[in-house]
Parts: sequence; C-alpha cells; structure tokens
Amino acid sequence: MARKAKAKASEVTPEEKIKRLERKIERERKARVDAEAVIEEQSRRIHEANENLRLSNKDLEASNEELAKTMTQLTSAELQRKATAITLMVAVVLFIISEFAVEPVLERRVQSTYALVMGKLAILGLLLPTEIIVSRLLENQVTNADSINEEMYLNLLMSAYEDGIITDMERTILNSSRKQLGLSKKVAEDLEDKLKAMI
Repeated sequence: MARKAKAKASEVTPEEKIKRLERKIERERKARVDAEAVIEEQSRRIHEANENLRLSNKDLEASNEELAKTMTQLTSAELQRKATAITLMVAVVLFIISEFAVEPVLERRVQSTYALVMGKLAILGLLLPTEIIVSRLLENQVTNADSINEEMYLNLLMSAYEDGIITDMERTILNSSRKQLGLSKKVAEDLEDKLKAMI
C-alpha cells in the first residue's frame, strides 16, 4: 500500500506541481498584502497616538505654566497683604507716638499758635519719611519670595522623583516651572543635587 501511495505521489504531473506552486505563491502574496495592511494600520494608529500625546503634552505644559503663574500671583498677593498690614501697624504706632508723646510736650512748651502749627508740621514731615522707610524695609523682608519659590520648585522636584526617574515630559514641566518661578538654572540644579543627596 505504501508503495502504491509513493507511486501515485510520484505520478503528479508538472502541470499540477505548477498549479500547487502558483496557489502557494498566491497564498504568500495574500498573506504579505494582509501583513502590509496590518502594518500600515498600526503605523497610522501609532502616528495618531503620537500626535495626541504631543497635543496632550502641549496642553499639559500650558496648564503647568498657568498653574505656576497662578501660584506666583497668589504668593505675591499674600506677601503684599502681609507687607500692607505691617505698613499699617507702623503708621498706627507712629501716629500714637506723635499724638500722645510728642504733641502734648509741644503744646505745653510752645505758647505761640504759629510756632505750634509749624512744630506739628515738622513732626509730620519727619514721621512720613520715617514711616515710608520703615515700611519699605519691612516690605522688602516680607516680600522676599526667593525662598518660597525655591521651596515650591523643590516640591515639584520631589513629585517628579517619586518613581526614581525624571521623564522628558517631567523635565519639560520642571524647566517651565523654573522659568515661571524666576529661578536660575544654577539654583534649580543646586536644588536638584540637594534632593538627590537626600534620596
């Protein structure tokens, strides 16, 4: 029986062999066309995904810049409020000193109304510059936002380093935040080195 099957297999005509080869070539060609279609579809999807990711990164960067800007404005507003409160306190203290310490002494010692008015104007002339100088000094101390901005940038760095690495997108966000907070590259690098030493 085996010999007969072998004999039949060897009896395949050249035309049948050609047809078999043609069918095989056609199957391979169709498989190649299908594979190319799949590759093309995947390439299109990857391109769309990359484009969506690029747009998302752009939106995220814009949102981050807006957030950093808002944080800076809030910080400035808070510091300005503190500086205004301090200036008001200085003005009140100077007013109290003038009304209850200096002017009563002038009123007791100076008999002339004209001299008294001139003396009060002189006190006012001295108190106003004193108030302005003191309030500016205090305002400069209170509104020194560098340390606050550095602390905010350090917090962003800590968030970025939570998984142990900084991705390109995180690096872009950090650079954008650094600029918004008004920090130099050197300060940002020092803060990052400080954080790495702590980790």
